[in-house]
Amino acid sequence: MGDRPAEGPSASHSEPPGVVRFPHLFSPLRIGEATLRNRIVLSAHDTTLAVDGRVSDALVAYHEACAAGGVGMIVVEVSGVNESARYTSHILMANDDGCIPGYRRLADACHAHDAVVVGQVFHPGREVMESQDGSAPVAYSASAAPSERFHVMPRPLDRDEIEQVVADYASAADRLVRAGFDGVEVVASHGYLPAQFLNPRLNDRDDAYGREPVRFLREVVAAAREAVGDGAIVGLRISVDELSHDGLQPDESVAAISALAAEGMLSYVNVIVGTSATLAGSDHIVPPMHVENAYVAPLAARVRSVVDIPVIVAGRINEPQ
Repeated sequence: MGDRPAEGPSASHSEPPGVVRFPHLFSPLRIGEATLRNRIVLSAHDTTLAVDGRVSDALVAYHEACAAGGVGMIVVEVSGVNESARYTSHILMANDDGCIPGYRRLADACHAHDAVVVGQVFHPGREVMESQDGSAPVAYSASAAPSERFHVMPRPLDRDEIEQVVADYASAADRLVRAGFDGVEVVASHGYLPAQFLNPRLNDRDDAYGREPVRFLREVVAAAREAVGDGAIVGLRISVDELSHDGLQPDESVAAISALAAEGMLSYVNVIVGTSATLAGSDHIVPPMHVENAYVAPLAARVRSVVDIPVIVAGRINEPQ
């Protein structure tokens, strides 16, 4: 018998089977000034590998392995912008220059495998879980609206404190980029501080930050952009639907995203759902197995329809289809 003719594209193609079957998924993507080798993004998640607020060898090794596996972009877990952002004992902190050497090791390890690296800049607001010494730190928010899940009653930020927190976001972003990160992602997801300002059911302020709920987030994004320059990535992660009785609603979050994107300060939007603040909403931080695959994708499509920047989506994305 003679040789059988080649059948299908994979028989004569030198690329791995996944690249052949899913050419769009494995095509490059431009985000800001960076080009991702594919459209696979490792979204930020808590590894509990930080030690005393600093990058550890284990954290570097974990992300290096992900980069070596071929992911296009890595978003490193939250980095607290100041001491009041220290919401757990295992959070990374970017509140002083002592953090830079550790972040540089992490960035270099990922860049060695051609992955783009972005770090989250973060303040939890009222969502304070625990502290290293067991004490209950003071929590801050837009208003004195308690957190159902952690039983925290926050103190409203005054105008001077808001200005300082915004400046702290900028300083943290600057440190990450000086350490070699390709950019930063502002965390407005899961009911954290920016979302507490955005949500009219929580924000009952009678000043400009109450009359215009997007104002705080706009100032944070603008400060981060100014700190890192036009060449760096500035992304936004936001829960488009917090899926809670008093949570942020899609109409509200999409309006905020549209306004910020129109101002040209964002490189991308990272869409998620859920909130840390309630038992119902926190179920979506790590969605259970009974939740439909890619269940957040329709909300991402809604966001994509109102912006002209890349949209990333997370939430039960466990099949390439």
